[in-house]
Amino acid sequence: MWFFDRTRASHWFILGMIAVSLVSYFGFLSWGKVGDALEALAEKPSGAPVFHAKIDRADAIFMVFTVLFLTPLALVAAAGVVAFIGAALAGFLESMFHRPGMPDWFFTGCVYLALAVVGFYTRSIWFPQVRGFASLVARAMVAATR
Repeated sequence: MWFFDRTRASHWFILGMIAVSLVSYFGFLSWGKVGDALEALAEKPSGAPVFHAKIDRADAIFMVFTVLFLTPLALVAAAGVVAFIGAALAGFLESMFHRPGMPDWFFTGCVYLALAVVGFYTRSIWFPQVRGFASLVARAMVAATR
């Protein structure tokens, strides 16, 4: 038995997910736009070299499961690398330019702003690989559902 506690945000989240699931199950909510976007992403040529041959449905299901299982771990690892680089650079800046009365968060904010600007201006380097990977996963999802 599950007792609903109005003061806990996790209970509201679970209640919302139950409501969305029921509305979707009874057909009041359509996932057609999501399916159309997934198929449009799957047709991008950036992920095409991997799927030239006919893909087996079992391979596609395994790939989708692997991506869904390992993506949170990869995101945590990437966030850890960014946090480590940010802390190292903030410590370096603080040791060079620290003045009395200056808050510690100032250097961390400057470093993360600089990392965001570098990421924005280098998007032509990393974005095609991200799009190709997303196209590959979308093709696997489309192949797994057929």
